[in-house]
This record gives sequence, structure tokens and C-alpha cells, in this order.
Amino acid sequence: MKKQIAIFLIILFSPIIKSLAQVQLSGYVYDKVENRSLPGAKIQLEGTILGAVSNNDGYFKITKIPKGNYNLMVIASGYETYKERILLLSDTTISIGLKIKEISKPEVVVTASRRMQSYEDVPLSITTIDQDYFKGKNYFEMKEYVNFVSGVNVSADNISIRGSSGFQFGAGSRVTLLVDGFPFLSGDIGEANLNIISPDIANRIEILKGSGSALYGSSAMGGVVNLITKEPENALTISTQVNSGVYTNPKYEEWKYTDNIRTKSNITTTILANNSVGKLLVNAQYINDESYRMFNRSNKINFYGKYIKPFNGGKRLGLFAFANYIHSDDATYWRGTYNATLPQEDFDLSRRIDRSRFAVGIDYLSPIGLNSFYQIKTSLYRTNFESNLPKTDNNYRQSTSYSNFNEFQINHHLFKNSMITSGITIINNWVNSFQYGDRKQSLFSFFTQGEFSIFERKLEATGGIRLDYDVSDLSEKFFEISPRFGLIYKIMTGFNIRTSVGKGFRVATISERFSSIRAGGYTIEPNPNLSPEKSWNFELGTSFDKEIFGWSTFIDGAIFYSRYQNLIEPQFDTNASTPTIRFRNIANSEIKGFDISIRTRPHKNFETHLNFTYLDPLDLNTKEVLKFRSRFYVTSGINFTHKNLNLSLLYKFVSKIVKVEEQLRFILKDYAVRVPVHLLDFNASYNFNSLKLPLEVTFSVQNLLDYYYIDLVGNLAPTRFISLGLKYTFQK
Repeated sequence: MKKQIAIFLIILFSPIIKSLAQVQLSGYVYDKVENRSLPGAKIQLEGTILGAVSNNDGYFKITKIPKGNYNLMVIASGYETYKERILLLSDTTISIGLKIKEISKPEVVVTASRRMQSYEDVPLSITTIDQDYFKGKNYFEMKEYVNFVSGVNVSADNISIRGSSGFQFGAGSRVTLLVDGFPFLSGDIGEANLNIISPDIANRIEILKGSGSALYGSSAMGGVVNLITKEPENALTISTQVNSGVYTNPKYEEWKYTDNIRTKSNITTTILANNSVGKLLVNAQYINDESYRMFNRSNKINFYGKYIKPFNGGKRLGLFAFANYIHSDDATYWRGTYNATLPQEDFDLSRRIDRSRFAVGIDYLSPIGLNSFYQIKTSLYRTNFESNLPKTDNNYRQSTSYSNFNEFQINHHLFKNSMITSGITIINNWVNSFQYGDRKQSLFSFFTQGEFSIFERKLEATGGIRLDYDVSDLSEKFFEISPRFGLIYKIMTGFNIRTSVGKGFRVATISERFSSIRAGGYTIEPNPNLSPEKSWNFELGTSFDKEIFGWSTFIDGAIFYSRYQNLIEPQFDTNASTPTIRFRNIANSEIKGFDISIRTRPHKNFETHLNFTYLDPLDLNTKEVLKFRSRFYVTSGINFTHKNLNLSLLYKFVSKIVKVEEQLRFILKDYAVRVPVHLLDFNASYNFNSLKLPLEVTFSVQNLLDYYYIDLVGNLAPTRFISLGLKYTFQK
């Protein structure tokens, strides 16, 4: 009886005993070479929710740590990730010296599992664009950075990863665009537009290749692009950047439509503040583009603001506001290859279109004890576009949409080296549109995923499932189940193999279901009975991070296979008297291929990269290549850095599109013209820090070879553009 009472008392008072056995870890994070403090470094005890961020002096403190062994991970932008096995039996103070990354490579990601984790623990292909990549380039818009990622193609407002998308007539995206985890997809056409965010606010961009539906639902069937914005590290940083450039005259006299110099200019101001009140990011950008084509001018304003307030106990409140406005000419297609810089014959040159986008959101995170935390997100995203034509004109277009996103997520450590991530998501879309009508769409989702480490973290296993329910006007209700499984085995430090299999899906957007458009010589008719797209995706990959012949080398490669069912594509109705398009579920299709990325540093001042992707996109019904897809993608580059000078050369090759829609001949001249893409960019920058001047000068030549190609049917891609930039930064 006494023994039973003793056991009962131990169980009853175990929380108190456990709390008494808690310790704290404090320390100092510094640059190992320059011996200076590193503010903003993230310190994490892996397998727990315990962590901290170093302050302006590089110091940090983690309290209420149960005694025991932990894997300590320290992350700072531009530095190698630091990992150490540490035994905490009493209050401990340590100093952590970080080394600058010898080679640009992924270190930590948040997109793969909806939480911060080491790249080495991810069983999927994921590419990151970090600060090293942004540095020294004179690009005005986000698309220009992402366009050099292997296997990714960005044209107009469409993002395609590994051939997931073709030519969609501006409707529907198979890639989800996130900004700090919030979806930026319009409620009507499902548009994912990278250029509505200024590159100056980006800390990094994570690109998940392959289906992300198991965690992110519809529209992530082809992948995920997650833009992670900057968080202030210093007390105050204010930067202003002015860029301007000119389009060179085309080689052909027939393409010269003006004697005036055509320019493109940009001005961007960013404020970063970090104090006891919280962390603040504010950015405003204005771009004026006179274009390389006649009747393709635009004026753009971007705004983004973010406020983060940390509270005691690891709680955090985040707020954001976003705005974008574009006033532009309303051109569609070229006049033909002979007049590639001119709009179609008899085009009304008074046509304009205004586009606006606004978003606000709240993000709240709070720990639950020592082993769990929950996160609540809610946002409202409004988009609108309207042409300046009268409503009686066949080319008049107008649509206003609202997309309300709500999510509750909880992360829980069942036991050491395990994590369960679960949540619910509710998305409501409302549309008021001249061509789509008044429509509503609701998506309800539940997701859960477990991650487990065994054999001293050599083997990582991931399994998850997502349930989605779609309700739309005048359409069937759909219920989808999306499972995902993954394994990663660490053969040795810096060398692992991975495999994953998962199901993806995408419900048709309101525009695909209800479009009723008469424009550009063709008609788009509604089809409310579209079924969801479905896919199964398999991948086997490896990554290698070692020295080869004294060169720091990072290699990542994968073979992949995607099987699609009910793929939604625009199809011409050959029985109609006029060119008529309907979105239809076409027969099954597949895309198989492989990609490989190699980064090396043969010298401390040089870094090189080479990326290759091969695709075999096949329509299983016709046994023909899927329309508007290419087979080969190659990107490469070399970067030279010496003191304050940075030089880079980037090259992109995309093989010729194999097949186009032959029915385009009824509405478009020279519809079948297509060539391989050979794009070469040169960038140079120099900062005057050594002279104690907070100035940086940038220079670039985009499309250095002045090579002519198309990136959208019937549209000449940008010609050679030469620009100069000046950036002033005040830091306190």
C-alpha cells in the first residue's frame, strides 16, 4: 500500500519535480573571422519548441529547459548553420562562432513542413534564393530573380515548375504563391503574380518542387513559392534605391516603331526598425516602364508593411498590410513576326486597364507548455481589374474578388525527435465580375503530418494527409484526400538520399468555370462542370555537400514522375462557327524527368553553378507531347567577389516548345513561331563601405546578346535592357 501511495505522489508531483529540474542556456553569437557580434541569429534546440534570437549585441538566453541532451542549431543569414550536441545539467553559458558560407546553398527552410527545419531533413526537392543571390543585381522585379532557377519558368502572371503548367489564357495556377506563409492567390482567376512584391523586402525565396497539396491544398499541385520577408536586426535601417535603364533599339528596321529612347525606372525605399516596441518593415516601390514594344507601357506602385511584436513566454503577434496598383496599356498579341513590337491590326490604342490588389493579415503564435505551440492566421486579399472601355464593348473586362484565408495550426512534440503538425484551413472566395458573374467558392481543409527521427537522426520519416472539401456556385461539391510520405537517410555528414510520394489536386478556379469573354478575335465559354485535377508524384533524390579536390561543392539531384488526371486545359471547340474556347478536363497525362544542380567554389573569390532539368511531358490519350511545354532547361552562372566589388554572369537555356495549339491560327498571326531561349545577363556592383560611404552602385545588362524569343504565345520577350542603380543605406 505504501508503495502504491509513493507511486501516486510521484505522478501527482512530477510536473513540479520536472519544473525544478529546469536550466537555462545563454550565450554570445559572433562572426568567427571578423570577431564581431551577430544580431538576429536564430538559436534552436532541435526536437523542441525552445529557442531564441540574438539581440543587437549578439547575446541570447533560453530559459525553462528540462535537463538533458539536446541538438543545438544556430542559423544566421549568410553563415554556415552551426550544429552541436550539448548536455545541459545546469545553467550554461556558451560562445558560438559562425563561419561565412563558402558556397550558396540551402541551410534552413520553413515551406516543406510548415516549420523551421534543416535542409538536410527535407525529403523533397526544394530550392532557395538567399541574400547571396540577391546581392549585387540590378533587377527591378521579383520575376527576374526566380526566372534563373532550374526547372522554373515564369511568363506573364504564370509560374510553372517542372512543366506543371502550359498556356492557361491567364486563368488558374498550379503553383501556390505565399508571402510569409499567407497565400497570395486571387479569388477569381487564381493568379500567382511574383511582380507585385518588391525584391528589396525579400530575405529569401523557397521553391518547393513537386506537389505540396498535402500541406497547402489546392493550387499547390505543381509546387509552392514562399517569399520570406526580412526581419529587422539593427535598431534602424533606411535604404533608398534609384534605378533607371534603356531598351536598346532592335536589330530589324521593321521593329523600330519610335525614335524616342524607351526607358524603365524604379525607386524603392525600405525602412527596418527594431526596438522595445517591436519590429517594423515598411517598403514602397514605384516602377515606370515605357517598354520595348509599342502599346505596352505601365506604371506600378507596390507597398508592403509588416509589424512583429514579441511577448514574454515566446508569444508573438504579427500584422501585415499590402497594396499594389498598376495602370497599363491593354495590349494582347503581336501583329506577327514581321512587326513583333506592334499590337494586332486595327487595335484600339486608347485601351487601358487598371489593376489593384490589397491585403491585410494577422498572425499570432503562442507556446503551449514546453512541447507544443499553436499559430493562428487570418487574412483578406482583394483584387480588382477593369478596362476603360464601355460595358457595351466586347473587349470590356472587369472583376473584383475577395479571398478570406483562415488557419489554425498546432505543432506538438510527442517525444524527442518527433513532431506532429496539424491544422484546419478555411478559404472563402467572393467574386463580382462582368465576365464571371457573382460567384462564391469555399474550401474547408484539415491536415496533419508526423515527422520521426530514428537511428540517432540518421533516418527521418514523414507521413501526412490532408482532407479538402470544395463548395462552389452551380457546381458539384468535391471531397479530396491527399496523402504524402517521405524518407531521408543520412549516409554521412553532408551526404543523404531521399524519396517521397504524394497526391496533389487542384479545384477549378471561378474564371475557369464561369468565363464568358469575347476578346482578341475569340470567345471563351463557361464550363461549370469541371472536375478537380488530380496527380500522384514520386521522387528519388540525393544531396552532397563536401569538398572535391579542395573545392567546396554542393550537388543536389532527383528523378521524378508525375501522373495527372483530369488536367484542366483550354480547348478549342472545332464545331463552333467562331473560334471558341472552353476549359475542359483532358485525358490523363504524365511528366517524368530529372534535374541536377551543382555549385562549386574553385577559388575564394569565385562561385559557379550549373543546373539541368529534363522533362518528358506526355498526353497519355494522344501519345503526344503536352502543349506549350519544353523538354530541356539549363541555367548556369559565375559570381566573382573581391572586397567591395561583385560581378556575375547568368545564363538560361530553354529548348523550343515542342507543340502548340493549332487552333490559335484562327486568332493569332504567326502563332506557331517559337525558338529556343538563350538568355544571358551581366550584373556588377560596388559598395563604398571602405570609404565609410553608405552607397552602392549597380550596373546590369539584361539579355546581353539581344536575343529574340517569346515567353508567351504571340508576345516578344524583353529585348536588351541596360540599367544603372544607386542605393543609399542609413544604419543606426
